[in-house]
Amino acid sequence: MMSSRKGSPTVLHVAPSTAQTVSFDGTPIHYDVYDAPSPNAVLVVPGFWRDRRHESMIRLAHFLNAEGHRAVVVDVRGHGESGGTYGFNLHEHHDVAAVAREVLRNGTISTLTLTGFSYGGAIAISTAARHELPINALLLISAVADFEMIAPRINPLTIHRHIAFSQALRRPRFEWLMRRKAKIRALDDVADVHVPLCFIHVKNDWLIGHRHSVALYEAAHEPKELHLLDIEGNYHADRIFNVASDAVEPIVREFLARQVPGA
Repeated sequence: MMSSRKGSPTVLHVAPSTAQTVSFDGTPIHYDVYDAPSPNAVLVVPGFWRDRRHESMIRLAHFLNAEGHRAVVVDVRGHGESGGTYGFNLHEHHDVAAVAREVLRNGTISTLTLTGFSYGGAIAISTAARHELPINALLLISAVADFEMIAPRINPLTIHRHIAFSQALRRPRFEWLMRRKAKIRALDDVADVHVPLCFIHVKNDWLIGHRHSVALYEAAHEPKELHLLDIEGNYHADRIFNVASDAVEPIVREFLARQVPGA
């Protein structure tokens, strides 16, 4: 398959290599590497109920390759082929850090850009705040600031636009009681992040309101940027790339170009 981004040379879509590592508690964590000749890797943390083989994650990896970046997409615990049970930002930052260290052992990768969607955004923040890693930037799309702030705006007439039936059949492993337990708040951890941050959120996102990104942005250190997109449909996380690629891809492209010059 060939990519066709306007203004760029046509490139082959790279088939990923698959690998696994173990998290701090022995949980096996699987990830895919879409290789490219770059010293930087964009490490992608999907949101809750998304695994690394979801079509939106594959599409993002191909986009990143076309921009000259290596892409690494992880299945955090409870998702895809990884073991364990999802904890809504309880232990998942250890999973991402384990993958990051394994990728860095490659020897040709010297820096990482963390990209997180929805709860993956919260996990990316906690990873950067709690682990000593050569992270050069965070790109956060529809990030969760605090579990207690989640208040979905469900419209039964439009819910089919946001949740695919096929995903309902691929339920992640998590405990409902886990939702009530103490969790790490990205809103607290973001104060310990000292690299450039880019927040992207659709106004009035149906699942995670844009006030999450506003709160994170206000608590974050400079340099930082906040992009609130006025897009009809109130789409969330990776769905933005499907319905409004013309709006979101230039932001991602320009942010990464500034953080990884020459990629």
